Amino acid sequence: MLITEYTELPNCFITATDTDAGKTYVSMKILQTWQQQGLTVGAYKPIASGAVWQEGVLVSEDAMSLAEVTGQPLSEINPFTFEKPASPHIADQTGEFDLAVCIEQFKQLLVKYDRVLVEGVGGWCVPLNAELMLKDLVNAINLPVVMVSRIGLGCINHSLLTIQQIKADSKHYHGWIANLIDPDYADAQANIKAILDRS
Repeated sequence: MLITEYTELPNCFITATDTDAGKTYVSMKILQTWQQQGLTVGAYKPIASGAVWQEGVLVSEDAMSLAEVTGQPLSEINPFTFEKPASPHIADQTGEFDLAVCIEQFKQLLVKYDRVLVEGVGGWCVPLNAELMLKDLVNAINLPVVMVSRIGLGCINHSLLTIQQIKADSKHYHGWIANLIDPDYADAQANIKAILDRS
C-alpha cells in the first residue's frame, strides 16, 4: 500500500530503504499533519549515530529537526546518541544501548501524547548491537511499520527487498511512502508504480 494521506496514519514506526532516504523529513510531515488535526504529538528516535557536539553536548541533528515540530526536549526524543556515523553496533563503543529502557520510555510517550511516531536508524536490516537487530526493537514496541522509499535510480530493487524483509521479520508492515529526493527525476511515477504493483 502506497501511503499518500498522513491523516489516517496511526502511531507508527518509520523505517527506510537506506540511510538518507528521508525518514526525518517524512516524519516531520506526518507529525505536522497530526498537529493540524488538533492532536498532541510526540516523536521518538531511540538511537541516532552520526551526531554532533553543541555546547559540549552530543546531539542528533535528526532529533533536533523532530523537536522543532513537537517542542519536546531532545532527551525525550533521543536517549541513545552516538558520534560516529556508522551502524549502531559499531558506533556504540561502550555497549550503552538498552532495549528495556527504550520500551519503558516509549510507553511513557504513549501516555503523554495523542499520537507517537518512532523513527528508526539507517535502513531496516541494521544491527543495534551484537545480539539485536532493528526488527527486535520494532517487535518489542509493537507499532505499524511504514517504509520510506528514496525515489530514484535503484529504488525499485531497494524498496521491494526492504518490504519483503519487513514482512518476513514482523507482522506489523503497514505500507510505504514515496519520497522524491530529486524533483527532476524523469522516471519517478514509473518507479512508484512498479513498486506499488509488486509489493
